[in-house]
Amino acid sequence: MQLNKTTDYAVRILVFLGRKSDFVSSDEISRATSISKNYTIKILRILTSEEIVKMKRGIKGGFLLNKPPSEINLYEIFVAMERTIKINQCLDNEESCNLYENDICPVRNFYLILQQEFEEKLKSMTIEKLGIFKGG
Repeated sequence: MQLNKTTDYAVRILVFLGRKSDFVSSDEISRATSISKNYTIKILRILTSEEIVKMKRGIKGGFLLNKPPSEINLYEIFVAMERTIKINQCLDNEESCNLYENDICPVRNFYLILQQEFEEKLKSMTIEKLGIFKGG
């Protein structure tokens, strides 16, 4: 699995918004993240429809996180932005297995464990943590 660019940009936008306490215009978000304005607006529409950010119209309007950065995790963002976050098609749809051995397949069983660990890691990483992340 490789994240699409839109998801990566969404995370960067949310980290930026996580450092703000008031509504921020799409222009400011675009400039601060070096993402084109049109692409920024496209991403913000998705994030708004998924209720990760809220939008306020008008002269003092803009975008703001819908909840504290400590309560927004990567899992929630990935699910909102990606078509799937499953590492293999057989985890998305059991009928995708051409061997029809879902219950006994050792490879699928390993993928299930890996998928669970992946999702747990995503759920443990919040926008707040990413905003101060130094590695390790």
